[in-house]
Amino acid sequence: MGRRMGVTDDADGRFLRLFEDLEAQASGRDLHERLGEFSDLVAGEAADHALADRLAGAVGHRITVTSAGVRFTGRLATAARTWVALALEGGGEVLVSAAHIDDLRVESCSHAQPQETLSIASPLRRWREERVPCAVAAVSAVGGARTIVGLLGVVAVDYVEILETEGRDAGRGRADAPGRGLLVPIAKIAFVRPETRML
Repeated sequence: MGRRMGVTDDADGRFLRLFEDLEAQASGRDLHERLGEFSDLVAGEAADHALADRLAGAVGHRITVTSAGVRFTGRLATAARTWVALALEGGGEVLVSAAHIDDLRVESCSHAQPQETLSIASPLRRWREERVPCAVAAVSAVGGARTIVGLLGVVAVDYVEILETEGRDAGRGRADAPGRGLLVPIAKIAFVRPETRML
């Protein structure tokens, strides 16, 4: 009789473990399905956002961005639809064209609508008015980038005039005297950085 009880207890234990195992498998399938649904929701949500939205959600956070082969790290100060402004670690600032971002690392996963609607020409016009010498990195159609240093002259709808201060007599021209500098299409500008050492 005792033997039979042991056999029954052992069989009951095996059935109990089998049911627990089946329940765990069912639980795992449910979790996997929920995770899959969550993943689909995340993918669907991300499909509705652009890079500008991700960057707008990171304003105030530390980011690292590479443009024309140059890496910048700092606090994201402004995120517009077509450009960003960083307050650089160690001082200074830089404007980076979104069209010429090679890659970036962002600490925030938030999304938001960009508050700044003006083009990159707007901060460039401010630096022109303040007569801030700038390093302008312009990309070429064949690859690579060239940096032109000088005062900003005319800042038009789709081009910027740079009154060069390195290697040209045009640098002696005044920012309010158009026609003396190098013209660079805004679409070719990768980034612009004030050259405070020249002030």
